[in-house]
Amino acid sequence: MNYSTTQDGNTVSISFNGDFGFPDNPKTQEIMKEVKESSCSGVSIDLSGLESIDSAGLGMLLLINDAAEDSGKKLELCRPVGQVQKMLEISKFSEIISIKS
Repeated sequence: MNYSTTQDGNTVSISFNGDFGFPDNPKTQEIMKEVKESSCSGVSIDLSGLESIDSAGLGMLLLINDAAEDSGKKLELCRPVGQVQKMLEISKFSEIISIKS
């Protein structure tokens, strides 16, 4: 998985591309650090470029959410498609993290 980060006003926007799974743990740690250190009040993760996600990837999204909440920020997942959208639906992620189509 590759990602890029931008800041727009009070929101940190992170775009994911490729496949998100266990090998991406080091990148997830980087993202968590960026989220915690940001002065923004919101975090938006654009999933439209993500082709697949596995259970480890879902777990890492929860870790990013925890990092955001611990630093007083609200996380929102945006534009999931295909297999990623199905995984989020099956695991009922919308009950934990806000998801925008």
